[in-house]
Amino acid sequence: MRLRTAFLISVALLLAARSATAGIPQTLSQKTVDAVVSRPPLASASVGVFAMRMDGDTLACHNQRVKLVPASNMKLITTGLALASLGEDFRFETRLGYDGTIEDGILKGDLYIIGGGDPTTGSKAQCAEPADALFASWLKLLRTAGIKAVSGRVVGDPRCLGSITPEGLGWTYDDLGTNYGAGPTGLNFFENAQNFSIKPGSSPGQKPDIRVRYPETPWMTFVNHATTGGARTRNTVYYINTHLSPCGEFAGSFPVDRNGYTLECSNRFGAYTCAYYFCRYLTANGVAVEGGASDISPDGHLRATPGIAGDGTPAADQESLSLIGGTRSAALKSIARETNCESDNFFAETLLKTLSVKRGYGTDYDSCVSAAEAALSALGLNPASGCRIFDGSGLSRKNYVSPAFFVNFLAAMARTDVAGAFLASLPQPGGKGTLEYKFPSADAAFRSRIRMKSGSMNGILCYSGYILPQDGDLSRAVVFSILTNNTTASSWVVSPQIDKIIEALAAEN
Repeated sequence: MRLRTAFLISVALLLAARSATAGIPQTLSQKTVDAVVSRPPLASASVGVFAMRMDGDTLACHNQRVKLVPASNMKLITTGLALASLGEDFRFETRLGYDGTIEDGILKGDLYIIGGGDPTTGSKAQCAEPADALFASWLKLLRTAGIKAVSGRVVGDPRCLGSITPEGLGWTYDDLGTNYGAGPTGLNFFENAQNFSIKPGSSPGQKPDIRVRYPETPWMTFVNHATTGGARTRNTVYYINTHLSPCGEFAGSFPVDRNGYTLECSNRFGAYTCAYYFCRYLTANGVAVEGGASDISPDGHLRATPGIAGDGTPAADQESLSLIGGTRSAALKSIARETNCESDNFFAETLLKTLSVKRGYGTDYDSCVSAAEAALSALGLNPASGCRIFDGSGLSRKNYVSPAFFVNFLAAMARTDVAGAFLASLPQPGGKGTLEYKFPSADAAFRSRIRMKSGSMNGILCYSGYILPQDGDLSRAVVFSILTNNTTASSWVVSPQIDKIIEALAAEN
């Protein structure tokens, strides 16, 4: 009787073990995942892993349906949807128009720079046209129209992506003054960023010297609350600004023994900055502008000084303006590549808003989410199954995506007409962008097979993408997503553990 009972218990344990491992692949990759997630630094973290071949064969999984904060892996979804919805050859257009009349070469009225949402205007990105070259094209349009002087103003018109708060609603307060926390409008300049030079005071307790580098914004008032800290202390200088007033404030501490430093901040008045620089360019090239620069307030009024309110003069309706021509940006495939390789938040947010407008939605948060969900559904994906979108860049910690959803999205993108452009937009180890120093000791053949996007924030490190076979055939790629959240260890400690999983997946292909 005892032998029979022992036998039945053994059978029950065997069946339970088989049931527990049902659906879990018995691959080298899976064994690597199991080992990595069971040991520090990831044993106490939230980790999700999913990897499969394009034919659907699962190679590794761990918490694959758990939704985690993806950080900049969110840009995969944003750029992919933009390419699929708008087309890889889509270009942003900026137009010039005017109200009033042209008499004897003088524009008796205002000249409008009608923004089309181009994120590259005045940008130093590789895909952007230099500002002076762009302005030269605009000047040529004016001369062709017979305009030799402007009696009114040069108006920066950002209304095509109109929003009271172009910054993401889910972004933290300390991100908003940074260059990566700048929000897009319909007319931008230098990615709506501004650089300052900082030098320490001569002794601790004194104010550091903070000066504008580029772009110049003479309409701004800057208040310096920062102090010079002791030797070998941390640099904690930060910047606070708002679209409500042309005023910015600096606070924090800058070490006395540190050399000069460039602080990269946000500029809440990109449209005005564009109008100011073009107005200055016109003056330098013999085209007088009597009224100076202006932009349009959120309530639709012209304003000579940036801030929340205009001067009471309504801006002309865009439909009523006399158009004299326009210029176009680089193709979307180039902008998508810049977005993913450099992890450009500003470009990503612009793409999400543009996608929303082109699909017939607005540019507010709810509309952008609805547009993205509609675009995901058009790819055959169900957002409710593993994705909650809160912005386009991943800067918000309110984004949640599961590894399984990322993999299914990447697999769906590989079957679209823009698969080649999407794949080309992704960085590879040793190449341009955020993965330049990834897998430094690996051979070139290995690095050339990896196409993936990184994502990192405090306590978060993620990688999702493709591992191509030796012949580069995307239809036989391994698609993977590795998301780690709530890690207390530094990224340089976590990263090698994730590398082990990627290397094991590459060995499967």
